[in-house]
Amino acid sequence: MVVDELDSSSSMSDRAHIEEISWCVHPLVENWKRTVILMLFLSSILVILYIGFQSVVIVFLSALLLIGPLYKYFLPFHYHCRQDRLVISACCYNLERPWSSFRSNYIDKNGVFLSPFAKPTRLENFRGIYVRFGKHPPEEIVNFIQHQLNSESNDERT
Repeated sequence: MVVDELDSSSSMSDRAHIEEISWCVHPLVENWKRTVILMLFLSSILVILYIGFQSVVIVFLSALLLIGPLYKYFLPFHYHCRQDRLVISACCYNLERPWSSFRSNYIDKNGVFLSPFAKPTRLENFRGIYVRFGKHPPEEIVNFIQHQLNSESNDERT
């Protein structure tokens, strides 16, 4: 009976590595205090611009320039960690990378940074991918990513 329980738990851990993990991260909804402060700040800047220029066109263009770079905060991002690749998608954004393209990773409290370089370099910020945890359990994501990266590195050696 104990052996059956051990076998079922080991098969559960094996199944966890076979299946894919999917979750959604939407910082605008998940952190409402930061969202309120950001909206107050952006709206105050836009009001000041309207008072200064008295032009709706300039306020509209300024809003695009202020809000555009913050698309990762305003749009929900869907993460799919599959057996062979990582897929990140949003409204007008889709990124697919095989696990073999990542050579190192760095874990912090908000997510995992996947780097294509084996050693730290200045290009990591431009070529790497940051996978946010959001409300999903971080341990599950980290274990899945670590398993995929370790299995890819073992496949390259053989």
